[in-house]
Amino acid sequence: MSFEDGNHVWGFSTAGRIFFGWGAASVLRNVAQEFGPRVLICTDQNMVKAGVCETVVAQLAEGKAEVNIFDQGQPEVDRQTIERAAAVAQAYAPDVVVGLGGGSNLDLSKAVAILVKYPGPLPSFYGENNIPGPIAPVVAVPTTAGTGSEVSPVAVVADPERAMKVGIASRALIPAWAIVDPALTVSCPASVTAHSGMDALAHAIESFCAKVRTDCSPHAIFVGKNPMSDILATKAISAIAKFLPTAVAQPKDRAAREEMAMASLLAGMAFSAAGTATVHALQYPVGEATHTPHGLGNAVLLPTVMKSITSSRIPEMAFIARSLDPALNSKSDADAASQAAELVEKLGAKVGIPKGLRALGVKKEQLPQLSKMASTVRRLLDNSPVPFDESDLLRLLQEAF
Repeated sequence: MSFEDGNHVWGFSTAGRIFFGWGAASVLRNVAQEFGPRVLICTDQNMVKAGVCETVVAQLAEGKAEVNIFDQGQPEVDRQTIERAAAVAQAYAPDVVVGLGGGSNLDLSKAVAILVKYPGPLPSFYGENNIPGPIAPVVAVPTTAGTGSEVSPVAVVADPERAMKVGIASRALIPAWAIVDPALTVSCPASVTAHSGMDALAHAIESFCAKVRTDCSPHAIFVGKNPMSDILATKAISAIAKFLPTAVAQPKDRAAREEMAMASLLAGMAFSAAGTATVHALQYPVGEATHTPHGLGNAVLLPTVMKSITSSRIPEMAFIARSLDPALNSKSDADAASQAAELVEKLGAKVGIPKGLRALGVKKEQLPQLSKMASTVRRLLDNSPVPFDESDLLRLLQEAF
């Protein structure tokens, strides 16, 4: 876990305020006083049917908020949904946008908060640092433990015109408030808990193993592996290794839900500084091609990518392996590191993650095109400790198939 010689300057930022704990959703009654009375909630029908949205509205109303609800959020939110929500927002002119639900709803709220302030079109904001200034304030209320979007500077959009997911990355997107209430995750189905938890693990591992950068611009969003991100990532890895199977198998286990909510938050802060890398670069086209959950795709791809970078990250891989199997504490770093990818795959299998891209619906003939598309996501690939070109990415996809 040491850093290469040379100048190592890094920066760190996170949500303006983080509220964490069982019952933290009660903080919502202070939103109107803090940001103004006109509140737009971006959520989905599942949150409405589960009664979660009603609970949130009641808390907001207690604080004298006027609430408008856009409840047509979609898994892996697409550009069309964002533009529909933005039309509602522009007509309503909210003081604050509340994102309620999984990562897609939080990303929806961020994108809407951009379009409240700037007319767009949405693709003009794709990439890094293309938002011209502050957006409408966002209060992020996650109901899954995985994406870390409540503290991240990123919104991911499925854009059919691009045939792949694209990212909007800017520190302007970091929510003003992140309200992380583990009680809101209890109603998650087992599959969502598993996919989200493995997503958080991918965030923690990729940030922990990211490239060390020596050039830190004040405008840099992702600064590579650094001491702060390592502290956050290792805490997240340890908690996920211990508590994810329990959260999946025993959804009402309070300790497991709290630990996974914290792990997701920590992993979100870790990758929001260090950045993610090859797993996410590959998942962008894979996810769009298969319309499968982001965390599921990351979970399937993660072991293969880990194997390919193990030799360059022996201490980190040894830590990951020992977190998953304490019996490896007596082994050398090299011996432990060699088992890290396999142990992550076993953890995935334990919580219901299928093996191989074939199980997601990927066809073998699609692999060359998927690798070509992934090779364009340089902002992520350049964060890898091992360089990958298009042919390398094709090999990884073939190995993961």
